[in-house]
Amino acid sequence: MGKNSEKKVLFLASWYPSKNDTTLGNFVQKHAELANEVACVDVLYAVDSDEVEEITVVDELVNNLRTVIVYYPPIKSNVPFISTVLKKETYLLALRTGYKYLETTYDVVHLNAVFPAGMFARWIKSNVGTPFIVTVHWTGFLPHHNVYESLPFYIKRVYQQIFSSAKQVLPVSDHLGKSLQNLGLIKAYSVINNVVKSDCFYPKKEDRNSDLPNRFLHISTFDDKHKNVSGMLSAFGQLKSDYILHLVTEGEEDDVWSLIHKYDIPKAKCIVESKLQVEEIGEAMRLADCLVLFSNYETFSVVLAEAWSSGIPAIYSQCGGLTEIKEERLGTQIQAKDVASLLNALQKFSKTEYSSVSIAGFAEEFSENFIRNQLKTLY
Repeated sequence: MGKNSEKKVLFLASWYPSKNDTTLGNFVQKHAELANEVACVDVLYAVDSDEVEEITVVDELVNNLRTVIVYYPPIKSNVPFISTVLKKETYLLALRTGYKYLETTYDVVHLNAVFPAGMFARWIKSNVGTPFIVTVHWTGFLPHHNVYESLPFYIKRVYQQIFSSAKQVLPVSDHLGKSLQNLGLIKAYSVINNVVKSDCFYPKKEDRNSDLPNRFLHISTFDDKHKNVSGMLSAFGQLKSDYILHLVTEGEEDDVWSLIHKYDIPKAKCIVESKLQVEEIGEAMRLADCLVLFSNYETFSVVLAEAWSSGIPAIYSQCGGLTEIKEERLGTQIQAKDVASLLNALQKFSKTEYSSVSIAGFAEEFSENFIRNQLKTLY
């Protein structure tokens, strides 16, 4: 519970870690934990689960943060319209159950991810009078992804209502904010970055050995549609200079080794690991000379923020979020899907051209202290 403020804040989440998925919305959890240091924060999240037969409230203290997750049985109907209506009503009933259970009057609701929880944020505002602010994360608003534009008109209408009811809109990147403006959803916004754990991501103390081969690092889900892993590995398959390629996946290592073989990359040059803990990812960053990110689209790119916080440069495709930043001291920006440019950047990369102190200094705005102060000002 925050010691420096008497403000009571309800962190209402569309995505959040739960028994169903322990990593979904973990970036929302980081914001909530920081907010809890400057205000009295409760988390409320609802999700369907095959493990329950009725609405079930689970109230836990997680990292000193009261977290109420409401599980409800999935709706099973073969009639699409009925299924959609029942899913909406059951979801909102679950949130009302959790809200009533909390028995607290809040000064503000902090909505995280607009839909579907934004429907309940509007309900609270209409019925209780509590205003809400919203942090926006979704890649679907970006022109690279363009999912929002393809939504049915009635779903887009719900989004429009949520945005128009919000007291303040907080996209996680300037590019996302501009995308929301271009869609006509908002007029003004303030950026609030995702959080990088300073105790895990910090520069290496020793200078990098220029005599050793360049060590490139890629960390992702290996979802090719999103991360364009095939294009990235195609470039490495053509790279003739000596190098080490460290690949970290959230999936299975065998699948990555199959891709390495497919793109004729020497196995001796590769290190493959999976499902690393955050502390282990921080260590991987400090061992690396350069992060490689060749995504087709990004909303924020936490991994890029983590790399810069660790003082390492990146070779990255311009595709939204932090990848829109172009500063020579941070690395090399290339166009998405341009394998020839990626190969050229890999060939020309020199670790001695970069200052880890300068890079880490730029990344201060992703630190807990910076974002904690932002949240304190908001509340």
